[in-house]
Amino acid sequence: MDRDAAIIARQATKLFLDGAVVAFRQLSLTVTEHEILCVVGPSGCGKTTFLRCIAGLAELSSGELIVGGKPVKGPPDGVAMVFQHFGLLPWKTVYDNAAFGLAVDRTPAAEIKARVHHYLELVGLTGFEQHYPYQLSGGMQQRVGLVRALAINPRVLLMDEPFAALDAQTREILQEELLGLMQRPEERKTMVFITHSIDEAILLGDRIAIMSARPGRIKETITVPFARPRSVDDVRADARFAELRAHIWHELKHVHSTRAVA
Repeated sequence: MDRDAAIIARQATKLFLDGAVVAFRQLSLTVTEHEILCVVGPSGCGKTTFLRCIAGLAELSSGELIVGGKPVKGPPDGVAMVFQHFGLLPWKTVYDNAAFGLAVDRTPAAEIKARVHHYLELVGLTGFEQHYPYQLSGGMQQRVGLVRALAINPRVLLMDEPFAALDAQTREILQEELLGLMQRPEERKTMVFITHSIDEAILLGDRIAIMSARPGRIKETITVPFARPRSVDDVRADARFAELRAHIWHELKHVHSTRAVA
């Protein structure tokens, strides 16, 4: 087994409705420690289902998933997930939402306070601890969701289109913030990031996996050529950005046209 591998999928297959629907079939990949793997593909190709299997929220029908050197038999230790639709508890304050995972783990109150305040400060939410979700913008709510995930200090962070519901400007701001956060040596995580945005995948990822239409398979894996630390502005200004974007878009169009013919 590769010592540097944080996540390994071997011939992973997920079926629904007694096999009538195949979400993904014989999907194999390796995500190395501290790598950010962005996954793009058409709607319904099994991206989110695959992420849920990594998180132990769904079971494979066949094949194998290994996280942190152990087969996934339920939610693995050291894994956190950030969802598209925030997932905040409306009756809890920002602080209590952010502290939720730590409280469930019965972390001492002093440690909870230190971790939550640390991450709230990093994402610019100091002073909003006693606000409720309805009092926050969408971008602020998603920051709380990110803090809740980061506060438990996961080794692996699973991101299911976390910025998809946000307006374009807020989305770009959060991309920049996440990029900066993950480039801090003390905050580096292994991350699998699901997105429909090619730009987002290039800006954030170390590699990009392109999935085929259902049943989903890894059609191609691309190494992003931009070294870290990187900035959104520098990446967009690089001629390779447009070339890579055009290549991925061509591959995705081919995936869509193939599905339409089928």
